[in-house]
Amino acid sequence: MQLITTLLLALGVTASPLSQHKHLARVDTPACTPASFANVTTFTLNEYKIETVTAARDNGVQGSTSLLATFSVTNPGNGDVYRLNRIPISTGGGVWSTCLPGETPLPELLKKCMYLVERRKNGRVGFRFQWLCGGGEGGKPLVFDATLVGEFPGEVCTAETGVSGVTQSCGLDAKEPKLALEVANIYWEEAP
Repeated sequence: MQLITTLLLALGVTASPLSQHKHLARVDTPACTPASFANVTTFTLNEYKIETVTAARDNGVQGSTSLLATFSVTNPGNGDVYRLNRIPISTGGGVWSTCLPGETPLPELLKKCMYLVERRKNGRVGFRFQWLCGGGEGGKPLVFDATLVGEFPGEVCTAETGVSGVTQSCGLDAKEPKLALEVANIYWEEAP
């Protein structure tokens, strides 16, 4: 074990304790080890779509407005793709918010998910993911925790008026449909 720790430190990979893992259960998880992430500097945002849905009322007055987002992020360390489908979001000034299930449940492998969306020039988009991998000592699952942040490149938006109201749909420019999310930090520990 000491040899592995020394090797990982030499590669620049560090571990740090994570809090509140008592809720994690043993599950069948993909195999990966801390070394799988030794050279990972970015995750990839493959899909970005934010819908502003404004409901119409019978009297023609504008109704309530909600924001729904679809994101797809590829984890290069183990190959997982985390798709967050039409989750309700808030885009208030640089605040990390917890991912809530949308039209479909959150990805099963994600044990924790937070997002950050700053929809302005020079804003940021980011995620804090926590997931399990089966690669610990004796086959025990490892809990990984990563913070990923990318510079917000701007959006291209379209609007559609329908029977139930107006939906404005915004996504990344088709010329640059993917965004690199820099790994701000990544930690792991054995699952309890």
